[in-house]
Amino acid sequence: MRLPLALLLALAALGTGRGAEREAEEEARSGRFSTPQQQRCRWELRGAAGASELRLSCRAAGGELRSCAYRGEPRLCPAFAAHRRRFWRQILSRLRRRQHPCAPGAPLSARTCGPGRAPPEAQLRLLPQPGPEPQPSQSPAGTYCAQRWHSLCSFFLGFWEG
Repeated sequence: MRLPLALLLALAALGTGRGAEREAEEEARSGRFSTPQQQRCRWELRGAAGASELRLSCRAAGGELRSCAYRGEPRLCPAFAAHRRRFWRQILSRLRRRQHPCAPGAPLSARTCGPGRAPPEAQLRLLPQPGPEPQPSQSPAGTYCAQRWHSLCSFFLGFWEG
């Protein structure tokens, strides 16, 4: 009777250890926060080719939506492997305190992996934002005239516009 009880306790102990491992692996990968300027932000953590990418979408009180992403290699920091959750909590805390999280500024680093404690590549840097594509300007003649009458129409529109 003692053997099955001992076996049951051993399995329970193994199960508890695996649960803790799973908890560490399944750390938060997304969430929400608000800034001092009442922007509501959503964040998502992604891994990409050895680097970590933190994507943000923030909506201002007026309704304007801004999105951005930060990328870095925190695994290069010696303390990161032992304190992953603390690292990401500190990063999100810094973002929460920024008035505009998607505005260009200093790179993000956690206290545990700050300057002097880790190489600069470990810091999260704001990725360049794609600008709006320039719209080709179209002349009024191209808008209002058929291709066949384009030159004559251009002449009259130029005369009309002065």
